[in-house]
Amino acid sequence: MEDKMSTPLDDLINLAEHLEQVPEPWARSMTTRLNRYVSGETRDVAAALDLKTPPGKRGWCTVSLAEARDAAIREAAEKFFPTLKPKQQAEALAIALKRYSASAWLIDPKEECPYKASDLHAALWLILTRVDHALSAERIRKIVVTR
Repeated sequence: MEDKMSTPLDDLINLAEHLEQVPEPWARSMTTRLNRYVSGETRDVAAALDLKTPPGKRGWCTVSLAEARDAAIREAAEKFFPTLKPKQQAEALAIALKRYSASAWLIDPKEECPYKASDLHAALWLILTRVDHALSAERIRKIVVTR
């Protein structure tokens, strides 16, 4: 007898049933959210999972990418310009980002970093894969000093 392929909805139902058995509070919360969608209470997955972005607010994905970019900026400033003051770090990083974004970034693969982790270009590549544009020195300085 041939096994029936599960549908995405079957998978969600199975996930909700599995999470019902997990004792942690987060699992119960996710079960409730999944059941909102599975039961038909809402046809909007983002609403069911409480992922709707309120008007005027940045979406969770945008926030997550910006946080990853900011962490990469702080790390690059510390690693490649450790002796400079934050303003100087920001200026040096802004210049490097601007140059890289106007040259190699245009042809570098976006799926996998082509540089060694110890290379400044690897840090620049990581920053631009999070948010695809160079930042001003002033914006970088604000990120660097907000540790």
